[in-house]
Amino acid sequence: GAVKLREEMVHPASSRVGSSVLVRTHEAPAAKVRRTAPSDAVVAAVDPQGRLVCVAHLDSLQLFAAEEPLAPRALTPTGVVRSVCFSRCGGVLLSGGDDKAVRAWDVTADAAAAPIGTWTHHKKIGCVAFAPLPAGGETSLLGLWADKFGEVFAFDVRCPSAAPLLKLGHLSPVSHLAFTPGGGELVTADREGHVRASRWPSADIIERYYLTHTSPVEVVLPLVALPLLLTAAGSGAEVCLWRCDGAERLWKRSAAELLRLLRHAAPLGPDAGDAPPPAPPPAPSPVAASASAGSEAAEGSACGEGAVLRCACELAASRLLYLGFDSERTLHALEGAEAAEAELRPRPGLALELRSPPLALQSPVQGRLFALCELELLCFALGEGGRLAPSASFRLSELPPPSVSSAAAADGDEEGEE
Repeated sequence: GAVKLREEMVHPASSRVGSSVLVRTHEAPAAKVRRTAPSDAVVAAVDPQGRLVCVAHLDSLQLFAAEEPLAPRALTPTGVVRSVCFSRCGGVLLSGGDDKAVRAWDVTADAAAAPIGTWTHHKKIGCVAFAPLPAGGETSLLGLWADKFGEVFAFDVRCPSAAPLLKLGHLSPVSHLAFTPGGGELVTADREGHVRASRWPSADIIERYYLTHTSPVEVVLPLVALPLLLTAAGSGAEVCLWRCDGAERLWKRSAAELLRLLRHAAPLGPDAGDAPPPAPPPAPSPVAASASAGSEAAEGSACGEGAVLRCACELAASRLLYLGFDSERTLHALEGAEAAEAELRPRPGLALELRSPPLALQSPVQGRLFALCELELLCFALGEGGRLAPSASFRLSELPPPSVSSAAAADGDEEGEE
């Protein structure tokens, strides 16, 4: 049953988190696990009708027409943007970031490039989202933000003067806000890898925890076609598939192992990833080890060693799930089996080849998939035989250089104020 629980909230040592669609473009390797977003992070979102794409890079926020060669429309935030999200009707865009403000933008064709509402907070914003539309024809439009203290607030987008309401809190900065199909639960993840589902709108009631990750989570995706939840650590250490009800973990694999299985079209059935590993082979002699070091390094790269699952997207009507890995130009396709089996089967014949690794994936419209790559947006549409085929593509214009103050703030914020 549901457990009424209110977590005590404490100050984390340092914070920087990304949105549910945050993408890392460049990140230097580090000895310790990075628990913050990189300074050159790009965030992107596609509106539910697939007409507009918002791309944010530092203090640059631009709107593009998804399938028309129109010049981008620039919006004017006042700080580094960490998260963007379109409303379910597509007419309003939320943005939030390091200037401790959440802004709502009217993105209809004849609207001026000025926010229609601004909410100033006392902490930096890590993630924004829209709540499900209420039943009964209510006109309120409810937005959410998560700050770097670990608190999640709800506010009426159409009434900027109304005070926001504290809905829940984590012990660490919240990086993801995702609703389950039907909107009955809010799935949140924090910088320490804790993933939980809270009842909505009574978010102080925690329904269940999904406990495996111990480092920041990169992917949190509740599936629509099957009652499953996909989560992945940004370190690549774990990719997990869960039953939404009961939080039963069906399998856990490293991103490198998952990538190898996808390349060999191996089934991903329940519990297969939790089997004990085979005994290691005898250690080679020093001469043999030295001779094979170079070939092993090349083979490890080819086998996906060091891989990270960077993004995932579901085409619910087709029961297809697409996965994008960093340094991998292939979008790997999986097909969901019946809910009783809870199995994802690789479909190599439906894989998509890109010109560069994907940075973000979204499917706001049934039968269409948007892939954001390096300075390029690709749109795929469902065609004959259930295959996705390219329907449109355009180059994103070079992002304008950030202001000196915002670039310095982004680079120096790893241990800075929250």
